[in-house]
Amino acid sequence: MFEKFEMDYANLPKYIFIAVIIIAIVILNIYFVKAYTSSNNEVIVDYSLRDDDINPSREAAVAGLFYPADVYQLHQDIENYLAMVPPSLNKRPHILIVPHAGYLYSAQVAAHAYQKILPFKKQIKKVFLLGPSHRVPLNNLALSSAANFKTPLGEVKVNKKITAELASKPNFAINDKAHKNEHALEVQLPFLQKTLEKFSIIPILYGNTTPQKIATALKPYLEQNDSLLIISADLSHYLDYDTASEIDKETASMVEQNQAIDEHRSCGATGINAALLLAKALGFKPHLLDITNSGNITGDMNSVVGYAAWMFNRQPSETPKLSALEQETENLRFFAKHNKTDLQNIVKQALEHAVVNKQFTPNRDNYPDVLFNKGASFVTLTRKGELRGCIGSLLPSRAIALDIADNAFQAALKDSRFSPLSAEELKDTDFNISLLTGYERIRCQNEEELLSQIKPEIDGLVIRDGDRQGLFLPSVWKQLPNKKEFLTNLKIKAGLSPTYWSDKMKIYRFRTVEINNED
Repeated sequence: MFEKFEMDYANLPKYIFIAVIIIAIVILNIYFVKAYTSSNNEVIVDYSLRDDDINPSREAAVAGLFYPADVYQLHQDIENYLAMVPPSLNKRPHILIVPHAGYLYSAQVAAHAYQKILPFKKQIKKVFLLGPSHRVPLNNLALSSAANFKTPLGEVKVNKKITAELASKPNFAINDKAHKNEHALEVQLPFLQKTLEKFSIIPILYGNTTPQKIATALKPYLEQNDSLLIISADLSHYLDYDTASEIDKETASMVEQNQAIDEHRSCGATGINAALLLAKALGFKPHLLDITNSGNITGDMNSVVGYAAWMFNRQPSETPKLSALEQETENLRFFAKHNKTDLQNIVKQALEHAVVNKQFTPNRDNYPDVLFNKGASFVTLTRKGELRGCIGSLLPSRAIALDIADNAFQAALKDSRFSPLSAEELKDTDFNISLLTGYERIRCQNEEELLSQIKPEIDGLVIRDGDRQGLFLPSVWKQLPNKKEFLTNLKIKAGLSPTYWSDKMKIYRFRTVEINNED
């Protein structure tokens, strides 16, 4: 046992040397691993700027102050605000004016505006955000170089193309300092994220500038149907409840009447006035959606802030009210459009039966019920461009399906001016259906006054004097385009002298809607 111990002791220097070598290797490996893991594969000579280095994100500045920082709470709050506003069908808003206070005070008002864009969430692609700079004095309009603006709900992309276009214009400049802590635009973003789908923003802050400069710059963009302008503005500040209510009511009336407002009425008067200039230029009309003040929320009536929301949308151009005759013509056009094929089929079958001396009677089982409403019609036959028969009804005394079938039969066989239509002729015979409106009396003192009231190519005319009567369809204008000749020939058709005039003569106009076999 002692001999073995002595032999191990004799090899001790050898063991110490081996241990030192192992420790050295471990130290070298630790150094190597540390150096290796602290380096990337890339080398610095290949360095290039990333998009985030050039265009960093604009971080949320007032989350947790003006609105919830918690994503779930923010999501739920906006859902609740929007749900409180009854949905309505409107024309698409092109401009919204919304407040920019904390959500506790003004979000329920803003929701009235944002609810209006929900039906157009896929259509609106570019949102111009315009608001006053509260923290940084400005003598121009401040744009942002950020690639996106962040909120707890995610990132909102900034439209770099339009930002660059505006930055090249007078009165605009990139100013990230103005945007860094500004709340007027940021509070709008969560609402936009909840109401639109794929969109970008163009954030613009203003200071000492004019509404005209803003309107001139933004007008070309607002003419595009995928753009929306949001004006961030509160109303009166720190007045007592009754005074504020009265002033804000006056402000609302001025905006509705497109009258410019002064600075004491709104923290955002310049933006509102720019919206009014754009409304005048583009045919938009403002509509007040909601108005209140902080007193209704806090109960403090001594010092309140006012809030309101407006929507601007395009107004339809004024169209003159249709006369009874014009409205009947429009109704007939719809009727002809939806029943053209069946009406053509009735005439075809009526003519096929007529040439074998049979009369075709449409059956209710084979045609829509509306074809058995009463109506008046003419059926005109032509062959090789020449008139071959024309018979019609002046008044709606029977079902239009029966009227057309009988008139086609009569035009083929019973027009006294022509011999009966043969089966051989049928193959190259064309037809035209004229659906007649009611009649409108033309009152006039003499022939000159009558001629001044006639509308060529539009009016059909009926003249009646005693037992004499003549009718020309509007299609006759193709052969007689001159009003004097048209009336003269109509008199002759009625069995009257071309120069005849009597105060007892009655003249009526009517209109027709045409359907031919080639339609």
